[in-house]
Amino acid sequence: MTSVAEPPAAHRHDADAAPWVGRALRRIEDARFLRGRACYVDDIVLPGQLYAHFVRSDHPHARIVRLGTARARRLPGVVEVFTADDLGDIPPVRPDWLIPGSQVRGRPVLALDRVRHVGEAVAVVIAEGRNAAADAAAAVDVTYEPLPFVLDQRQAMSSGSVRVHDDLPDNVAATFTVGNGGYDEAAKEADLTVTFSLRNQRLVPFSIEPRVVLADFDPSREKLTVYSSNQMPHNLRRNLAAGLGFPEHRLRVVSPDVGGGFGPKMHTYPEEFAVTAASLLLRRPVKWVETRSENVVATTHGRDHAMDVEVAARKDGTIIGLRVHTAANVGAYLSSMGTGVPTVNVALFALGLYAIPQAEMTVDCVFTNTTPVDAYRGAGRPEASYLIERTVDRVAHELGLDPAEVRLRNFVQLDQLPYRQPVGATLDTGRYEETMRRALDIAGYRALRDEQAAARASGRLLGTGISSFTESCGTGRAGTLSAIGFDRGGFESAVVRIHPDGHATVLSGAHSHGQGHVTTFAQIAADELGLAPENIDVLQGDTDVVPVGVGTFNSRSVVVGGSAVKVAAARVGERLKEIAAFMLDSEASKIELAGGRCRQAESSDSVSIKEVARRAWTGQGLPSGMGIGLEETEFYEPVAMSSPYGAHIAVVEVDRETGDVDVLRYVAVDDFGVVINPLLARGQIHGGLVQGLGQALFEGAYYDDSGHPVADPPMPRFDMVPRLETSFVETPAQTNPLGAKGVGEAGAIAAPPTIINAVIDALWHLGVREMDMPLTPERVLHAIEHATPAGGRR
Repeated sequence: MTSVAEPPAAHRHDADAAPWVGRALRRIEDARFLRGRACYVDDIVLPGQLYAHFVRSDHPHARIVRLGTARARRLPGVVEVFTADDLGDIPPVRPDWLIPGSQVRGRPVLALDRVRHVGEAVAVVIAEGRNAAADAAAAVDVTYEPLPFVLDQRQAMSSGSVRVHDDLPDNVAATFTVGNGGYDEAAKEADLTVTFSLRNQRLVPFSIEPRVVLADFDPSREKLTVYSSNQMPHNLRRNLAAGLGFPEHRLRVVSPDVGGGFGPKMHTYPEEFAVTAASLLLRRPVKWVETRSENVVATTHGRDHAMDVEVAARKDGTIIGLRVHTAANVGAYLSSMGTGVPTVNVALFALGLYAIPQAEMTVDCVFTNTTPVDAYRGAGRPEASYLIERTVDRVAHELGLDPAEVRLRNFVQLDQLPYRQPVGATLDTGRYEETMRRALDIAGYRALRDEQAAARASGRLLGTGISSFTESCGTGRAGTLSAIGFDRGGFESAVVRIHPDGHATVLSGAHSHGQGHVTTFAQIAADELGLAPENIDVLQGDTDVVPVGVGTFNSRSVVVGGSAVKVAAARVGERLKEIAAFMLDSEASKIELAGGRCRQAESSDSVSIKEVARRAWTGQGLPSGMGIGLEETEFYEPVAMSSPYGAHIAVVEVDRETGDVDVLRYVAVDDFGVVINPLLARGQIHGGLVQGLGQALFEGAYYDDSGHPVADPPMPRFDMVPRLETSFVETPAQTNPLGAKGVGEAGAIAAPPTIINAVIDALWHLGVREMDMPLTPERVLHAIEHATPAGGRR
């Protein structure tokens, strides 16, 4: 179920031509994927190409006593074996988001004298073939002296714990505190105070395409080209140039088709440096394709927060105080988003959509002997949403109140917007109560509660879970980013060009890894240019074609990248009107662009865009000073970030005998501002919801006693997912010309607390209060068997 508000009539080009923005178009780019014409990095094979294979530590913490490469070098097909000493003075990969006061330890390209997590690379073999490289890697002789290690962040913070980095005084990489204090005073006034703990488990991201890097140094031109399955090719170019000391203007990064990103593919990794350095030294192309086992130990993990929560509320459910301390496991080194994601992105969203007057939030980022943890779909906001939505539900159940009513009672009200919360986040636009009531109506909430009561009487365990999420999308202005230690631009680039044949090209600094940018950006440009989307090509992912850009993360592609396209295309459209007005002996203000033609509004006179374009690119017959061409460049920087939000409801049934959780229904009502393409937006929501459902019920990573990660999570299958009932509320954002708010991360943020709230709702009367994700059957059964209900009876 989907509902999108009709665009205002003022946006129409004429009475018969509705805007392209808002239409549910099928993806233009899908045809070549379906026909097998996509091009991923591993599809690229260059003359003389070599293959890399990394030698990785099987110890979580150890001193490298001996690293022998002689035997491996003698094997057939081996060209070279590189260690840290061989690659030269390449600095550790430094993060680009560090909050003030962070203790920085970036990832070494290759370990020099010590390894600090299982999977850390100590050498790289370069050979003529993949199998030869793998065989030789097994022949590299490494002797380790095992050292004590620590895997859990709470243990790592304890007195006397093993230090991950000997040169640091402790394992705390950073501490971040926000809020206005006052919790103790609020607790004195409260009718209810509750203290409990939550765990947002570690996740291992699995994209369909693993990480792949192909570096090619051309000595004749002194030109370096790096192909990488990366979400942010321009940022990768900057980091490689700085780390390798290579001129950035002679370094080209190409990210062709990318088979899923979800955050981990926006980072710069040691493997990219090692493979590129090998190509520079050997003067031949070198390729590395990540294996699934490497994915588990070397690609950044997600989440891993341990939270202690204190909440104070009145007997009517009004929450008057919240105090939270969370310990975030950042792994052995700080990855790209460093200490920013686990602090700013969690703490500033810890109050959700609620007007809680007193709040204190402290986050410690903690080093452990584990794979580094970084941004993963939602990047901190799933942790924050889980925290606040479990807290609201806990208050409701402890007081015997309806969870929906408690939410409605605590929402920030429409007349309070924009509303700045005590933790520092600002909610800009939204109809929170209306959105929640709409979700309740679609779900048939009253009937669900009646059904639950009847089911419970017959011994069935039905539960209904609710959550309201929010996040902040579209990065922000440079000054704001600098203040929080974020060393990236908040802008996005776009070049819009109409060619002499009347077709158009859009060049964007954003980069798609499945979102459908070609279609959405073409729709945005089409409305400004009077062309159909199929007549507009969208190019991205190549730093030689698009010299400047930032990239795709934080649901910013449409909000920032799409706004850049709109602004640049609008200027091209105005130039079209000026030239057409001259050709039609009219005024530019009276020219309308639609259907590939420039029409005079007051008559039937028109001229084709192709004719105007040909005249524009020759300049013939145009007055002096009108200029040449139809091309505009925009570096768009948003005035502020936008705040999408939504209300989600899930219905589950728990099997009392097996512990299985069956998700019967899922209702999502979201406000993403202006929706460019409802079909693609639904696809983004569906994907995110399934990803969040996976975290809630199936997926998780942990470390065994030897320090090895155990991650073989069952991915949600189609038959595990109910029909997803989606609907949109449209409150245009005030922060960008499109009125868009961002959609890509929403489902993964909202689904985990919605599902967990539903399961706890089903089991509360049995005495179950909290369970850690994922809710495997074993975990659910254990909770049921060890719960003690009020009154002592089940």
